[in-house]
Amino acid sequence: MKTFKYFLLFTVLAAFLVTGCESLDVKNLNDPDFATAFSKPSDVKGVAGGLINTWFQYSQAYNGPALALWVGADAGTCSHGNVAMWHFSMEPRIAWDNTPAYGNAVVNENFYKAMYSLLSSSNEILDKIVGEGMVITADDGSDETPMVKAIAYLGQGLALGYVGLFYDKGFVVTEETDLTSEIEVAPYTELMTAAVASLDKCISTCSSASFTLPGTWIPGMVYTEEEVSQLANSMAARFLSYSPRNKADNDAVDWSRVLSYANNGLTFDFAPKMDDVDWYDQYHTYANYAGWGRVDMRIVNMMDPEMPARWTLGADQWAALPEPTAAHEDGVDDRIFKDFQYLSSCTFRVERGYYHYSCYRYSRFDDYLATWTTPSPVFRKAENDLLKAEAMMHQANFTGAADIINAGERITRGGLAPIGATAAEVEAAIFHERNIELFGSGMGIEFCTMRKADKLQHGTPLHFPIPGQQLEVNLMEPYTFGADKGVAGKDYSNGGWF
Repeated sequence: MKTFKYFLLFTVLAAFLVTGCESLDVKNLNDPDFATAFSKPSDVKGVAGGLINTWFQYSQAYNGPALALWVGADAGTCSHGNVAMWHFSMEPRIAWDNTPAYGNAVVNENFYKAMYSLLSSSNEILDKIVGEGMVITADDGSDETPMVKAIAYLGQGLALGYVGLFYDKGFVVTEETDLTSEIEVAPYTELMTAAVASLDKCISTCSSASFTLPGTWIPGMVYTEEEVSQLANSMAARFLSYSPRNKADNDAVDWSRVLSYANNGLTFDFAPKMDDVDWYDQYHTYANYAGWGRVDMRIVNMMDPEMPARWTLGADQWAALPEPTAAHEDGVDDRIFKDFQYLSSCTFRVERGYYHYSCYRYSRFDDYLATWTTPSPVFRKAENDLLKAEAMMHQANFTGAADIINAGERITRGGLAPIGATAAEVEAAIFHERNIELFGSGMGIEFCTMRKADKLQHGTPLHFPIPGQQLEVNLMEPYTFGADKGVAGKDYSNGGWF
């Protein structure tokens, strides 16, 4: 296993001359290295081949937001000071330290830069293809331009969408942006709108073309225009469903649009095959490796109601625990012994709070932890199915939603009783499945699930601010969120789950 890896960041902000009024005044610096990287069709194709890898590696990175969001959602737990896990899970919650000098500033800084690096590369590709009419031809003479174009729109959508999911604002820059004018900072809602528009262009390109991606672009299975389109559709549904910062925002989502995207979404688990060289999943590693993350007792209690939802009795809690479930019991989710492992001790630091303690770890990724070369699921088919069910629920199609849930992993793997076709049962089942079946898969799934239901602990930041280092570069005023910083219910949680 490679513990740390480093990537060269071509952040789009580095190519911008910034004014002091929350805007970007862009100038073409004619960077010779940048120009060389896009001078020939083969160069452009080569850059396109790395776009999905860039998104994957930074969204699943050790020093990105994934682990902090995981513990902040009370999905995982860890008292380690690494990558803000302790600070982001403190009770009561504290404000995010957004100063460049903060020891864990990389958590939101690296990811922010990486997404704009991804955006910059995607835009440059599209500028060549759409703006200049570049044609990319394979060795056999076939036209690969639509393939490269589709992946560039997908990269553009992922970059804008992931900034919109986890930051309060950012800069919307596409191949159509006038780079001679100032670019104003935009709220996350505009980032999400732009992201989905880019994904629509990816889907449209796929609908009128036939191609097969080179195997290294997304290793593990063959991706044709059909699979790329499915991924783009599912991402659009994910963005629309997961972007709300509170329950009121969630109720206002265009759920008919979510259903349309999900109906055309993934029919397989999106799980690139790791090789421990160019593809590796540090989120799946550090959330589950021995001595690192544990499963929060909130999750344990959801599967086995006899287990406490919070660790409140200190060292004496062990004696008060019921026997762990090892076989099917009515009312207990079978996945507690299929996907999770009971442990009889915990090595977390007592002085940082017994509320970090847990008696379970997640074992579903143990094959990956043993080999580092298995597929790593970050968007399961089950997630797309839940997006369908959620959209149906919001359109009062409770029978359709219940049918999807009862045909899924809740029954087949969890051994739970079927649910009825009522709003309350469907909503509870979707919440349960996102926390259990999708546990620890893609970055921020549990966080977004809790956020849109007003269930994050009081004071938890609902999104990150633009990183302090970038605020300084952009000559913008410093700010942050969390505890009581920002607007209650919009920037930090004024709800909670206990």
